[in-house]
Amino acid sequence: MAVVNVTYSLPKDVTEKKVVVQSGTEFQISTYGKNGHGTDISRSSKDPSFRPAYYYTGPPWSLLWSDTKLFLKNILYLPCIVYPFWSQPPARSFHLGVDNRFREQPRFLVSQLHRQFQAWAQTYFHSGPMDELYPSWNNICDITFHMILMVTQSAFLLSLPFLTVLSFNVFVAYVALFVTINYVACFMLNGWMPNGFIMSKQFPATAQWREDHADEEWIFLNGVAVGKNWLQSNIDRISLTFHREVKGVHNRTAGIIFDVIQCLLERCLYFGTADTRICFSHISDALLNPDKKKIILILHSQGGLEGSIILDWLINQHPREVLQKLEIFTFGNAANHFNNPRVKKEHAVPRTKDRAIRHIEHYANSRDFVSRWGVLHFKKQTAKKDGRFLLLGEITALISRKTQVIKATTKTAAKQANKLDSEWNAYEGVLIERSGSGHQLNQHYLDNIFPLDDSLSRVQTNGDGSPLPGTFMASMTNVRNDPWKIDEQRKLTNGTDGTAHHNSVNGHSDEKEVYKVSRLWKYVNGNSPVDKKQ
Repeated sequence: MAVVNVTYSLPKDVTEKKVVVQSGTEFQISTYGKNGHGTDISRSSKDPSFRPAYYYTGPPWSLLWSDTKLFLKNILYLPCIVYPFWSQPPARSFHLGVDNRFREQPRFLVSQLHRQFQAWAQTYFHSGPMDELYPSWNNICDITFHMILMVTQSAFLLSLPFLTVLSFNVFVAYVALFVTINYVACFMLNGWMPNGFIMSKQFPATAQWREDHADEEWIFLNGVAVGKNWLQSNIDRISLTFHREVKGVHNRTAGIIFDVIQCLLERCLYFGTADTRICFSHISDALLNPDKKKIILILHSQGGLEGSIILDWLINQHPREVLQKLEIFTFGNAANHFNNPRVKKEHAVPRTKDRAIRHIEHYANSRDFVSRWGVLHFKKQTAKKDGRFLLLGEITALISRKTQVIKATTKTAAKQANKLDSEWNAYEGVLIERSGSGHQLNQHYLDNIFPLDDSLSRVQTNGDGSPLPGTFMASMTNVRNDPWKIDEQRKLTNGTDGTAHHNSVNGHSDEKEVYKVSRLWKYVNGNSPVDKKQ
């Protein structure tokens, strides 16, 4: 197995920058009283300075242009959203055998052929019918319907420029009619879900899982193009992986093309949809429930984008003591930022309780288009400086300097210094990058990261609970910007005890397997992590 890159952002006191405007530039500050009238206050100083805003707070048109360039840069990875369509058994350390259900010989020839087909398919789709591209009737119907929607929506968008010659009323009526028909048609995919969520299936052991983890609530928010069928498959797979009951909040699909447009609105306009608000309310209710000690939020694809907005709202509305119950895990995250503010100074010893959210982990496939358009780009930008990863000795030098001062002698230069910079952004949480392709949650992420045994009821592990040799979780890691190693350098710089490793690259720590870094692994098969008192 290839070495897995595990990436942390550079500490803010390493990347902190301040724009200094010289030549006595005067700033105009407007203040507003209760009557709404503004008063201009002039302030002139020798070297006034300001702290640039984060990348994701930039003007919508600038963010849209940046997203377009990033889209074109990665356009060749678009097929990797669905590729590979299946996995050959030799590509894994194991494959599902044909269990007794498929050895039965039904009386009718059609049933017999159907079971033989299932037995063949299950050797290539390792979660069986739960895999998104498994050739079941429901999956085939969903895929066919999405293909029809792609054709009709593409034709609709291409027709719009030619209809501008018509009157405004006709143009608006045409758009409204198509959107209405599209909404009604998508009801076939989304199904009836009056409360906006569904629960995982009641497996034979579900009642026991519910009793064992009564103080936990697991919530999942899906990504692009997911109807009720795939949402059910997703939460069932999560439930079997971690032996918990899972609530699936439905981010309804409007077809792949319209979903992508919605993603752009959410990323560039910071637009919260009805589904985003519903998920926010479920998480808030769980956080405020005194019987719940731990809330686990799992996000996939566009769900990660909506989750970044939800997280901002949660941070704004709930105290730190409440937020400490929340843990977030994302797969193929499409977000351009992920906030998790500190409650302690940056140069303190790194501890999980020093942030609003104790644990955030991002899992991404290296050739997944959505990940490259989202978490892989933006997270790595916050881990780099001047476009590259730093040596640990270089990080030490920056710790000593604290703040990067950018001098601007004119207003134009000051504006240029304050332009969008994806390195100057907030993307908290550790990135665990798998070398591979595919964007589907069950088939391309969970099947590779948390492979089930041949009974499809638990993750396959060794007797001591460690992952099987040759699987992703058993791979060795290369840790970039390890916060504990950086803290050692910080101690050394400040003249306290600490062990320096100046020749290490990217804060590379002692080699360890992925499962020893992964918080999420500690939940598999009904287990729970043991938290150290801090």
